[in-house]
Amino acid sequence: MGGSYRSSAEVLYLQVYLYLMGPPYHLEIWHIAVICLLMLPAFFIANYLLVKKMVQERRIREDRVERFVAASVSRDMSPENRSRKRPRRRL
Repeated sequence: MGGSYRSSAEVLYLQVYLYLMGPPYHLEIWHIAVICLLMLPAFFIANYLLVKKMVQERRIREDRVERFVAASVSRDMSPENRSRKRPRRRL
């Protein structure tokens, strides 16, 4: 008369919910500090690789611009282009 009866599916659901939502362990401050210190070399390695890739891409981009400017200047300063007279513009 008034007692609460739960089916086995509800009990199983409640147990799974409590298991998943409840923390299986608690980290103390020194645990977190140790994990951070152990992750520090991985961060430095990833940062080094990222900076190295960015420097390489920048160097390639600067070389490409330098080659383009050199080709443009050599084309404009070549003897056959300089000796050719350009027609005057009429206004």
